[in-house]
Amino acid sequence: MESNKKDSKVLLWFKKNITVKTIVVNALIAALYAVITILCGPLSYNGGSLQLRFSELLNLLVFFNPTYTIGLTIGCLLSNIMSQYGLPDMIFGTLGTLFGCILIIIIRKTTKNLLLSGFMPCITNSLLVPLIVYLYDTSMNMDASTYFIIFGWTFLGEFICIICVGYPLFILLSKKYKGFYNLIDATTGKDYKF
Repeated sequence: MESNKKDSKVLLWFKKNITVKTIVVNALIAALYAVITILCGPLSYNGGSLQLRFSELLNLLVFFNPTYTIGLTIGCLLSNIMSQYGLPDMIFGTLGTLFGCILIIIIRKTTKNLLLSGFMPCITNSLLVPLIVYLYDTSMNMDASTYFIIFGWTFLGEFICIICVGYPLFILLSKKYKGFYNLIDATTGKDYKF
């Protein structure tokens, strides 16, 4: 009996949140993420040094609509197919984006702070990218200092793309463009803190 109640809550959530429109918008977000990443070429795939993946600023969309986690995760997976790091990047890079989006949802619910939410993908990707480099380059002697050097470069790249470019862009659009929340189909987060 208890299982049926939980199942019905899950089914109700899916019926409410996963519509044809949600699927189409997530497909567009996935395509946009992949296209931006691939078009930026080497800047997007420099794991181990400064990687500027400008598509990462799209992670801030999850603050306003949690269902966009699906499109961002799929977009990251599609982008990582082109990565020089192969299967480790497809697995762990995609998980970094997924975990970052989940943490954005948690931060949004607890603090409603867009800036703090933007740090979540910076942290998750910075924790996992050194692992990707280590798994890909088995000749690399990964010690604590190497791990933290790669962590630092990855964090800096994520910080530039999400916090320095994405955050001000979202603030500007939400203040200057009256239809911004409708455009991004914001279901939450309209009352966010800077």
